[in-house]
Amino acid sequence: MSQFKYSDQEKDLNKVLKMNLDTSKVLQDDSGMASTRKEADAAIASSLELLQSLGKGKEVGKLAQEVSEHGKDRHLEHRPEIEPWEEIVRQANEYCPAPVILEDIMSDREIQAAFDERDEIRRRFAEKTSIINPTDLSFLTVATALQVAKSLVFPYVAKMFQYGESFDPNNRKAHNDKSIERDHRQANDAFRDKHLDNHGTGYWINLLYQTPPYDITKGSAAMGINMGGRYHRMYTLGHDPILGWLFGTMNILTDVITLNNFSSYRVIRKPKMIITPEPVSIGQMIQESYQLVRDDFLNLPAAVFAQARHFKSDEYTKCGLPVPILSSLNENFASKLYRSQYDALCFARDAKIVGASFIVSKLFDIVISLVHGLFCTEGEDKDLFECRTRKILLVSNSIASTSTIIHAGITANPKNLDIGSLLNTITHLFTDIRFILRVKQEFIDSEISSRLQKELDEVDRLYETI
Repeated sequence: MSQFKYSDQEKDLNKVLKMNLDTSKVLQDDSGMASTRKEADAAIASSLELLQSLGKGKEVGKLAQEVSEHGKDRHLEHRPEIEPWEEIVRQANEYCPAPVILEDIMSDREIQAAFDERDEIRRRFAEKTSIINPTDLSFLTVATALQVAKSLVFPYVAKMFQYGESFDPNNRKAHNDKSIERDHRQANDAFRDKHLDNHGTGYWINLLYQTPPYDITKGSAAMGINMGGRYHRMYTLGHDPILGWLFGTMNILTDVITLNNFSSYRVIRKPKMIITPEPVSIGQMIQESYQLVRDDFLNLPAAVFAQARHFKSDEYTKCGLPVPILSSLNENFASKLYRSQYDALCFARDAKIVGASFIVSKLFDIVISLVHGLFCTEGEDKDLFECRTRKILLVSNSIASTSTIIHAGITANPKNLDIGSLLNTITHLFTDIRFILRVKQEFIDSEISSRLQKELDEVDRLYETI
């Protein structure tokens, strides 16, 4: 039982190695060939001894040097034909029908020597990419100081921009405010007048002026669905600031309401607007939307415009719009935020602050990376040097992220957590570690190939001088 696992290609390679090893042993143990070699060596030695006794030592030395010099550029007239790999594998499979493992080819000492050689190569890579020299340590100190200082200052700067704060409903308008209704009507009229003369009337006009189906709650109670009353926007995907562009537009086209659990129901408008128990699959809604778009090319622009205007009319009201997508992932948490007056505008503001923090951290990294690159000496491997640069950035960002987590934990205030710094560290964890592992593998492969090439060159040299 082997301690290693093999791919199909490695299994074929094992068989080829086994076949060549056995062939080499046969040649090595061939007594007739050994005797011939011994006799030939003895004849050459006696001939040289005879020439030396005849005083031809100088000529023999000169001739040997000429032969050696000529042999460097000598080309064999009869070279062995190299067979295709597929043919060699076929022969190996015939020679070794049963699976061959590494232990059949190498001794335990040879296997251990191979592992020792691998460990030695890894140690050399670690030495070449370690950041223990004074220059790298200085850059690590500066980079860490910048990132930690930025994470500790973040809470004070973020507070100036009301990071994590809810909005004040007193500063918002009612959902039926006259100015909102007026602006909404004027925008619809402008869209209608722009296309009416060239296109004529049609279903698209209804899409502009009728109440969107996801803005109704009547009928939901009879179906056992709790839509939260005045907080119904959180429970319908038509009000989701991101998903609403897709589901809200299709809802407007097809008179369907889609809830935050992605279930959809038909809405009727007569005798009164109400949600019906008739379920509508997403596939059916897409098909109906596609058919309506084909019926009149203006239906889709009108539905998208109606969706945009509905977002606009709801955005600055006392309830606002819910945080995008969150209600579909964690309804309880989304409800808690929404009912505490934390809406999509608050989320957008905080996202900008987090984004700005991420950009500042990234700018620090770019400056450190560029300046550190100036210390790369001529002839030094660029990839190995970049590994050291990335290690500096990875360690400094990890320390900064740890400091901001500790700060938020000590103060028991999640607003002190520098999420931008954490995102930057996560980016480094994915990109830098992957880069370092790739360079490490290339370094190991290069070292093995270099050592193997030296052995092949030695074999070729011996072969050419025969």
